[in-house]
Amino acid sequence: MLETCRTPQGDRGELPLHDGLLVGRGTERECYRHPDRTDLCIKVTHRRQNLKHQNAKDFAYFRTLARRRVDWSHLPRCHGWVTTDRGPGLVFDLLQDDWQRPLPSVEALLAHRQVSLDELRPAFRELHDYLLRNRIFSSDLHISNILAEADGEGLHLYVVDGIGDRDFIKLASHVSFLGRRKVNRQWRRFERRTRTALAA
Repeated sequence: MLETCRTPQGDRGELPLHDGLLVGRGTERECYRHPDRTDLCIKVTHRRQNLKHQNAKDFAYFRTLARRRVDWSHLPRCHGWVTTDRGPGLVFDLLQDDWQRPLPSVEALLAHRQVSLDELRPAFRELHDYLLRNRIFSSDLHISNILAEADGEGLHLYVVDGIGDRDFIKLASHVSFLGRRKVNRQWRRFERRTRTALAA
């Protein structure tokens, strides 16, 4: 069960974070390298207004996935909470290459023309099949939330944000055919959003 991440903390019981550890910044959260663990990152909230409490929602959903013992091959694992000098933080695997550089997003690869959409199609199919097979829901999936790693046979994709079940009544989580239908519906929305973004 996910509760608190057992990692060393500072004298005040807080992990110190600074801009040199910053990996990325979203509309609500910032992602930092863990100061003591090169294989982990910490997501903390930086917006105090109009909070969507994304960390709490992620924690609840990833705990559900852990209880279901899903295949983690396309998701980072969540390791629970830590206290930081910038507020409560949620700890995840830090996905990086052999040189400990954070993996690039699909959005960045496409923007810099390092890969084409056609080259990504097999990896997208694999990711869709994975989400469908494990009935993992995406509440806000974008190409900026998907990281890519070259694995010798092409690209392997990881979803690092936008995962979760936002339904009040979570029937799709418990009824297999409803879950598969929901995954397919969310994937079609992701495909439309991707085509629109690339056409802009």
